[in-house]
Amino acid sequence: MSSDQQWDRDERRRGVPPPPGRPTPVPLASPAPRYSLADLERETRTSGRTIRYYISEGLLPPAYGRGPSATYDLGHLLRLRLIASLKENRLGLQEIRDRLNGLTDDDIAAMLNVQTEPVEEFWRRIELHPDIELHVRQRSRSDPAMDDAVDLIVGLTRPVIERLDERRS
Repeated sequence: MSSDQQWDRDERRRGVPPPPGRPTPVPLASPAPRYSLADLERETRTSGRTIRYYISEGLLPPAYGRGPSATYDLGHLLRLRLIASLKENRLGLQEIRDRLNGLTDDDIAAMLNVQTEPVEEFWRRIELHPDIELHVRQRSRSDPAMDDAVDLIVGLTRPVIERLDERRS
């Protein structure tokens, strides 16, 4: 083992910064979102006591850390939502545990029809007047109802814009 590898293994473990001139590894992607217990309670309408019970029963993986600073990830949130859905169908906890075993977060997201990646979208600018714009979020799939609503809004603004121009003249 080279001296660099030895330094990396021993010193990094103790939290010693690398010597000057050595590159420090930088994470390539931002870490996945983390939730507090209060966040999970709010998002899933499940009490903290129930969440901890599900962890003890093997329905959820353990939290990251312990006590008030413990955090949870998207997998916890998705599993809690699936558990709630399965409970609404009157399934017992043992059957729910059996169904959850072996499922990945992506599997659960697909079952719940939840999109875990950001939706590609952009904003469309519609100039109603040199001083007034309408901004409309354009989603990746077409939405005829939204298009009709935008057309109606643009049509309804015409008399107001004309009146504004008359008052300014």
